[in-house]
Amino acid sequence: FSALTKINQSNAKLLKPIWQYEDSADNGSSLFFNPIVAHGKMIVLLPSNKLAALDPATGKKLWEFVPDSSNVFNWSRSINFYKSDDSKQDLIYFIFGATLYCVHAENGTLQENFGNHGKVDFYEGLEYDTSKLDKIFVTSNAPGVIYKDLFIVGSKVPDELPSISGDIRAFNRITGKLEWIFHTIPKKGEFGADTWGPEPRKKNGGANCWTGLALDEKRGIVYVPTGSPSFDFYGADRPGQNLFGNCLLALDASSGKRLWHFQTTHHDLWDRDNGSPPNLVTVHHEGKDIDAVGLLTKMGYLFLFNRETGVPLFPIEEVPVDTISSMPGEKPWPTQPIPTKPSAFVRQGFRPEYFSNATPTSTQYIKDEIKKHGYKTGIYEPPGLMGSLLVPTAHGGANWGGGSVNTRTNILFVNSNDLPWYFALTENKNLIKNNNLTGEMLFKINCSSCHGMDKKGSVAAPNITGKVKIYTEIKIENILKKGVGPMPAFGHLPQIQINKIIAYLKEKPLPKIQTTEAPGNISDEPYSFAGYDIYKDTSGIFAIKPPFGTLTAIDLNKGENLWQVPLGENDKLAKLGIKNSGDFNRGGGIATAGGLVIIGTTGDHKLRIFDQSNGAVIWEYLLPGAATSIPTTYGVQGKQYITVAVSPDMNTKYKGGYITFGIE
Repeated sequence: FSALTKINQSNAKLLKPIWQYEDSADNGSSLFFNPIVAHGKMIVLLPSNKLAALDPATGKKLWEFVPDSSNVFNWSRSINFYKSDDSKQDLIYFIFGATLYCVHAENGTLQENFGNHGKVDFYEGLEYDTSKLDKIFVTSNAPGVIYKDLFIVGSKVPDELPSISGDIRAFNRITGKLEWIFHTIPKKGEFGADTWGPEPRKKNGGANCWTGLALDEKRGIVYVPTGSPSFDFYGADRPGQNLFGNCLLALDASSGKRLWHFQTTHHDLWDRDNGSPPNLVTVHHEGKDIDAVGLLTKMGYLFLFNRETGVPLFPIEEVPVDTISSMPGEKPWPTQPIPTKPSAFVRQGFRPEYFSNATPTSTQYIKDEIKKHGYKTGIYEPPGLMGSLLVPTAHGGANWGGGSVNTRTNILFVNSNDLPWYFALTENKNLIKNNNLTGEMLFKINCSSCHGMDKKGSVAAPNITGKVKIYTEIKIENILKKGVGPMPAFGHLPQIQINKIIAYLKEKPLPKIQTTEAPGNISDEPYSFAGYDIYKDTSGIFAIKPPFGTLTAIDLNKGENLWQVPLGENDKLAKLGIKNSGDFNRGGGIATAGGLVIIGTTGDHKLRIFDQSNGAVIWEYLLPGAATSIPTTYGVQGKQYITVAVSPDMNTKYKGGYITFGIE
């Protein structure tokens, strides 16, 4: 939320580009970062993976900091700004790869007194099998919070096995010393340990906070949303409810002690991570003002709790769900929590009335496929080898962009996806049967659902046509085995298949990669995930009626959805003459006191401004790349500006950077 009002409903249509900073490097990474403006500097992350400071009035680069990127494959949003009283001791806490850096905001140099000459090993305090370190990559792709002299942060750990417990940690922001740690997978004797099988910290992992946290500084409480346990989709080796996976945790910020928790998905088998940062709000409820915390979920729900007690503001029902699993040893939890208010802001389940009718054959094709394969189509169907069709997808509903709130009206705005997902598991012992396939066919099976067969990607995944040319074979192998950002790891594939995919990408003979694995070696785990494949009809269109993406306004006082409008426009439907379709979106928006919601996120590369009162589009601008980030608005010398990060785009030859708008 921004209290600025100089750009408002009456004049937003007059916005023009004021300045832009474009990176100089080719084949840079996509940007998922919203700029931080403080004490006369705009702190940004560049596509070339450099941290930089820009002049917020002109875009002139003031300094840059180059982190070690020799073993980094993550997309980082993990940047925190510490504002000192005199602005001379401002510091930036920046996690890149497996290193926590402390950088002077004044000049971009390391703070020598922090950790080891300005650096802290981000594995500090975590427990892991050192023999599997080559398969376990720990980083953070979201900001922490700063409370007094503590820097409190979550982590990104593998969704697959082997993994590591995603414990929440607090570092001394002055010295870098680890001050406290909260075990998201409890140790023996700790609260919640009885919700797992034996020794889960050795076998399992995850339950990590890979999205942002929220801090109630007055109360000294940090609110932590956690993700699913690893492996995401098969839980026979982690029987029970699995606390503190898929929870909203309220922790004492000084000590890390648990104050209360609520689990939004029990024994998660669907990657229902809590991927949105919590929103701290004060709502008028039952005749009085209550300080509350809101949590938006991938399922399309908004949970609202009393900040101090964790008591829900609106009733939450434990609803019986399907517990019949075809997977050996799997015991799905018999109920799942569903809030009674507000109502879901995305469709629940892949019902016949939602089937696409974009072409004359679309609806019948979907019906035939469901009947032919016996797909289940509910929201909590246990996964299996035969596959199912789920709505919403693991991409949301809501995702890491989260919600924005006008704190003066208590209306929350959230962008979301409303798409079907083909969801299946694979038996790893059978993967060796694919060893004789070509690299092109293996790429089609494992990678094309996100990157496309032309490798040019979409808003869901980056264009890799340039990267595969400049990346070494070893670097591509590491990315395939460890994953990167939202991309899952494919370390379960036999080495010969990894080699063939690399050869296809590099357009070269099979690489001679140094490895200790036999060419036909497969994972020690029995099952793996078949991939994030959004379900489409025969024409390549999402197999559900539009809108595919939406923007929703929710009245927090009443717990009611006020309006919902399409967000974005799908190019395939536009060619069929179908307008206002909405589209897949990734990122988030901001709300202002000027009555605006400012948001990019969509695959049509447009930055839009919506009217908070009714969802009408006031202004839109076609960008040279995707704005899969969160915009920033700020004031300089009496004027208000809007800046958005724009990812590289090979079609427009834009190298990625930041574009700022204002009213002249």
